[in-house]
Amino acid sequence: MEKILVGFLNLNKIWFGLIFIGSILNAVSQELVILNEVPYLSSISFLLGFVIGLVAHIRGKWLWV
Repeated sequence: MEKILVGFLNLNKIWFGLIFIGSILNAVSQELVILNEVPYLSSISFLLGFVIGLVAHIRGKWLWV
């Protein structure tokens, strides 16, 4: 059980990307008038946040650092 918890906590960049960056992208995309008609906009925003976090986890640093 401890190994699972440690492995779960080592994915901090992925969780940060999914929750924080995904939330920011979701809020911004909902305010843009041009994106109002896009279906599954929230899912796309959170998926993009997850991908950014996954890339940061693989690289070991964020893209903008």
